This record gives sequence, C-alpha cells and structure tokens, in this order.
Amino acid sequence: MRVKLADGVTYVTSKLRALGFQSITPAAYKPGSTSMDGYYRLWAVKHDFKVFISELILRGFIAKYSYTLLHGEKLVLRYDNAPHHPYIETFPHHKHERDKVVPLPDPSVDAFIEELKSLVKDP
Repeated sequence: MRVKLADGVTYVTSKLRALGFQSITPAAYKPGSTSMDGYYRLWAVKHDFKVFISELILRGFIAKYSYTLLHGEKLVLRYDNAPHHPYIETFPHHKHERDKVVPLPDPSVDAFIEELKSLVKDP
C-alpha cells in the first residue's frame, strides 16, 4: 500500500494518541519532491515510556524505518530494517526485544503499535 508522507505522520500520531501517549513531538519532517516522498521522525511520551518513530518514504513506499519503545532509558522493543543482521530469516527486517534480535514477519507500524498495547499500560 502506498502512503503519502503527511498521511503517514497523521496516521501514526492518531494511533499513538489512541494509546494515551502525550507530548507527541515531530523531531524531523522533510518532504521530498512529491507528496509520496520524504522523511519524518517523531517521539511521544506516556508515563515512563518513550516511543520514537521514523520512516523514509520513497515513491509512496516505506524504504527505511525504525520504531522504538524505551522504558526510562532501557530498550524494550525496536522494529527496524537496518541491514546489520544478515542471519535473520526476515533480513533486513528484524525486531529487538530487550537484548535479543529476532525475525520480524510483519514489519508494519500497525504491528508495532499492537505490541505497544500490551507493553504500555496505565498504572
């Protein structure tokens, strides 16, 4: 599915708000030559949890991404497609679960947000 840069930011922001994240802050927003190209990075906070989302969109497709959840300063979860784990069967897509790196069959932001639901709960 193709996505426009602005629509991607709006979609992710609304999903994070629905989970109770506040202070959703754009850290970078760089449109490309068309609405189907560009880069954004944002972060959001809920209690002691921080989420960082970044996507590079080229011709409407997510070419590079990183979706990260921290608790305090400790990594809880990260999805990304950096090509540094070639032994993973879903290479370059992989998931960091605390100190483990595992395959990532569904590298979508929706899958990441679904995992957030179970990890980030109200006290």
